[in-house]
Amino acid sequence: MTGLPLVSIVTPSLNQGRFIGDTIESVLGQDYPRIEYIIVDGGSTDETLTLLQSYSNRLRWISEPDGGQSAAINKGWQQTTGEIVAWLNSDDTYLPGAVSQAVAFLQDHPEVDAVYGDCDYIDLKGRFLRPYPARPFDYLEMVRTAVNYIPQPATFIRRRALEPLGYLDETLHYIMDFDCWLRLGVQHALAYLPVRLAMLRLHPEAKSVRKIDGFSREFVYVYQRLFALPNLPATVRAIATEAMSNAYYLAAYFSFWAGSVERARYYGFQAWRLRPFRFRRLLPFLVLGELGLKLARKLRGSPFDEGVNP
Repeated sequence: MTGLPLVSIVTPSLNQGRFIGDTIESVLGQDYPRIEYIIVDGGSTDETLTLLQSYSNRLRWISEPDGGQSAAINKGWQQTTGEIVAWLNSDDTYLPGAVSQAVAFLQDHPEVDAVYGDCDYIDLKGRFLRPYPARPFDYLEMVRTAVNYIPQPATFIRRRALEPLGYLDETLHYIMDFDCWLRLGVQHALAYLPVRLAMLRLHPEAKSVRKIDGFSREFVYVYQRLFALPNLPATVRAIATEAMSNAYYLAAYFSFWAGSVERARYYGFQAWRLRPFRFRRLLPFLVLGELGLKLARKLRGSPFDEGVNP
C-alpha cells in the first residue's frame, strides 16, 4: 500500500433503509485497500440505524439532525483526511473496482483534479434503465449548454482542489453537484474515464423525480452567480448570453413538467428574451399555459412518469 492515496467516501442518509445496505456493501466490497468511509445520517426513523449498528465495526457513522444533503456531505468530508474524496448517495452503488480505477487514473494524470466515469441508471429493484449520458469534459460546452453530463456517483475529486472552494454550497439541495463541477472547472482540470464505475437509482421518492420543480430556482441562481464571478475567463464570459438562455430554458422545462406553469412561462420568456430567434419545442406549450400542459401530457406524457429524469 506504499504510496497509495487515502480515499474518503461519504454517504449522506435519511430514511433510505431499504437501499443503504446495497450502498454500504458496494463500498466495503471495493478492492482498493485505503478507503475511509463515513455515513452521515440526518436522523432516520426507519430501519437505517439498526442496519448501521450492524456495520459499526467496519465503518464510521453518525446520526443527528443536519441542514440537508449538502451539509451532511460537507460534514463528512470535514471529518475525513483522504486526499481524494467522493460521495455516494444512500440509494446509489459503486461497481466493483470503481475506486481503484479512479485512483489509478488520478495517479497517472497528476494534472487532473477530478475524474468521472460512466454510470447506469437503475430502477427501484436495481434493474437497468439506461446509461447516464456521460461524455468527455469540455468546460465551455458544459457551461454553454447547461447540461450536466458528469455522473456524480462516478466522480472522484482531489481535496486540494475542492477544499479552497468551501466544498459543496449548503444552500443548494438539488444541483449541488452541477454547481460543484462549474466552480471546479473554472480553474481545475476534470477528465472523463470511459469505464462504468457506478449505478444511480431512480425511484418515485428520489429528489430528481419527486421534487423536479426545485431544480428551477437553483439552476438560475447558480448561473447568475457563475457569471458574476470577477475572475471568470473571457472565453466563458463570451458565451454568457447563450448559456443564461439555456439555463432559463431548463428551468422552464423543470417547472413546466412539475405543473408550475406560470413559473415555467416566466423562465421561458427569459430564455426567449435572451435568444429570441431560436425556436424552442417547449415554448408553444408555455404560451397555452395549463391547456399546454394538458396537451403535452396527452401527446407524450411527462418524462418523469417512469421515474427517469431527462
